[in-house]
Amino acid sequence: MQVNKKHLTSPSVITLLGSKRFFWGIMVLMVVQAVWIALTARYPMAFDEDFHLGIIRLYAHHISPFWANHPSGADAFGAVARDPSYLFHYLMSFPYRLIAACTDNQTVQVLFLRAINIGLLTASLPLYRKLLLKTGASRAMVQTCLLLFVLVPIVPMLAAQINYDNLLLPLTALFLLCALKVRQALQANVVSLTSLLQCLSLGMFAGLVKYAFLPIFVAVVIYLAVSLLRTFGFKASIVRLRDDFLKARASKRLWLLLAGFLVLLLLSFERYGVNIIRYHTPVPDCGQVLTVQQCSAYGPWIRDYNLAAQNTASPNPANYLKEWLYGMWFRSFFAVDGPSTQFQTRGPLFVPAVSAIIFVLIAAVAAVRARRWLWQESGPAVRLFVLVTACYIGVLFLQQYKLYSDTGQPVAINGRYLLPLLPLVVLVCALAVQQAVSSRRLKVGLAIATIACFAYGGGALTYILRSNDTWYWDNGAVRTANHAVQRVIGPVVPGNYTPTAFLR
Repeated sequence: MQVNKKHLTSPSVITLLGSKRFFWGIMVLMVVQAVWIALTARYPMAFDEDFHLGIIRLYAHHISPFWANHPSGADAFGAVARDPSYLFHYLMSFPYRLIAACTDNQTVQVLFLRAINIGLLTASLPLYRKLLLKTGASRAMVQTCLLLFVLVPIVPMLAAQINYDNLLLPLTALFLLCALKVRQALQANVVSLTSLLQCLSLGMFAGLVKYAFLPIFVAVVIYLAVSLLRTFGFKASIVRLRDDFLKARASKRLWLLLAGFLVLLLLSFERYGVNIIRYHTPVPDCGQVLTVQQCSAYGPWIRDYNLAAQNTASPNPANYLKEWLYGMWFRSFFAVDGPSTQFQTRGPLFVPAVSAIIFVLIAAVAAVRARRWLWQESGPAVRLFVLVTACYIGVLFLQQYKLYSDTGQPVAINGRYLLPLLPLVVLVCALAVQQAVSSRRLKVGLAIATIACFAYGGGALTYILRSNDTWYWDNGAVRTANHAVQRVIGPVVPGNYTPTAFLR
């Protein structure tokens, strides 16, 4: 059948992609995918679900978020008392207390908490939409990028399980929105103390949800500080902040924000500040806080400890870079079960995984061609996205390279670590292509082709087609539903019958 190219590039396609109905369709797709996996996959799933639920249960029997000493029975969770990434667990302990009071059935408890996590990640989509629109990109482009995001296989997999990344995503979008609000005020020669307090408070809150947020927080603080000093200078900045405080001091909102800022500042000091004083690092190693015997029960620590003890190899940066790029790509498009099957892994499906590589290569060439626009003319939002992404990925890479140097193995390389900034990366890539390609027909054609490729086995379909009965709850309806999809869709999806594809 011949495709009508004129129809594909007509304004109706762009209107559809930019419509509210299309965005609501993305939201529904996200929920349906995650709910399917949550109702299918038995507990615990691969992304440390048992670790997170275990700490939630600890806090459920402890009213305070603070620990005077290492809690009894917590060796398997590392140095809990000094772990800065605790607010997710502490906050989730309250809905857990509620469901635990109603039933002692672990499956019901897990599904209840999984539902909350699905809601958290799904709630990030409107926030990312609002954030990405700050670049001046069209609604059609922004919503296309968000559709590609939810079709990355690990996104619904992450949403379907209990994990602090599900809270970190909406917090990241909110934090960057607040940062842009402060930056836009500075462009108008206005200093908003309330906006600044809100931004800093959100950043500290996110840093206590997951310490990996710190590079984003530091990058944004430096960005805003430089913007403030370049706009007004040091003395004038202090004067303007003082004047704005005096002007708004009768506002209840200001005092609430100030109180929240001080509370979060104290909470941050209690973890990060005290850790620096005691252990000379904001995030101490388990072995610095507890004994080797205690830390031996903590899986990631004892793995790295044993590998480091056996390591005699010299680190090779070039080889590690290849391993890192491969690992980030592979573990963004693969399917994996939990500890009950020793993390049985299945490779990505061919079309979405390979098309992602092609998309990145096209975007890289386009970014080179559009480099002047990207770095000089794109506006503060795009420049902030590039800065934050570069800082975050740079710190992540260096941290994981150090682990590789210590252990001699490329461990802890996971695509899900990039998810908080992945919508930003996809949009910047799309903007680069838009600037480099002049043909409207070609741009729309690329967008449609990319969507089709990601949908052809991406999203939850990767999990459904790659999974087997050992991954599921012990339930006949669950097995029947997954088998039905595998029989109907599997035969027409390239790579379906090669589950070890791309595995090393």
